[in-house]
Amino acid sequence: MRKFYLVFIAILGLYSCTNDTDNLELINESIELKSKNSSTNVKLLRAWTSNSSSPVRQRFVKRFVVKVKNLAFQKQVAIHNATSNGNWVDIPLTFQQNIGNDEEIWVGEVEPDTQYYDDEFVVKYTVNGETFWDNNNGSNYSMSVNEGAFLAPEIEVLVDNYYTRFSGSYFAINVDARRNYGDAGSVEVVYTTDNWATTQKALLSYQRYFRVGYSNYIISPNQFDIDKWETSVQVDPNANSIEYAVVYRTAGQEYWDNNYGNNYVINKITY
Repeated sequence: MRKFYLVFIAILGLYSCTNDTDNLELINESIELKSKNSSTNVKLLRAWTSNSSSPVRQRFVKRFVVKVKNLAFQKQVAIHNATSNGNWVDIPLTFQQNIGNDEEIWVGEVEPDTQYYDDEFVVKYTVNGETFWDNNNGSNYSMSVNEGAFLAPEIEVLVDNYYTRFSGSYFAINVDARRNYGDAGSVEVVYTTDNWATTQKALLSYQRYFRVGYSNYIISPNQFDIDKWETSVQVDPNANSIEYAVVYRTAGQEYWDNNYGNNYVINKITY
């Protein structure tokens, strides 16, 4: 029996040492990443986390929108994220669009069925043999598993493309907006189905509790002072696409998200 206890204690010791080593590696890389200079060549615009699990499937969702300077055609953009086992790994992003001023938008998402990713991350941009970082000005970014949206400080309102849909004769739009001075304000979508021969408008509804999973909700405003807004409007059933932009009015100011001057275009989902 004494031998059994000695072996058991030894195993516990090895397990403890492994965990301590993992934590130390995580801390050391976190400190190293914080010491890097944030570059103007790369910027996190939006991040999203949600526990979108159901009784039959676990989903811990992370989504990202990043802006980079187009320094060369060949490039790699990634989220460098801590993991629960003490490592740091890259979440690759893919090109979405050019937005003028020689800048590009890159996006990506992951949906692991365990809490594989830890809270802390930075943005990594590799081009022409150099690596540029956005490490939140030396603080690194940190978001737990069910935060909802983070928006860069210069962004007041942004369409959430994941929850925006056009199907049948219904257009559902979802938006994130920054709470200013305690004023939730109002959000409106301006849209057309006939190339602006006619224009329609609809107010969005404030979502105090936005459901993301079977029993999981995003609360507005969240810790980043971001509110959720959405609405669904009926449109011409013969329309195949909708062009739109959104306007957010708060604290006497007006802010637009018009997809960097191009307006958004959404095509009807067909089954």
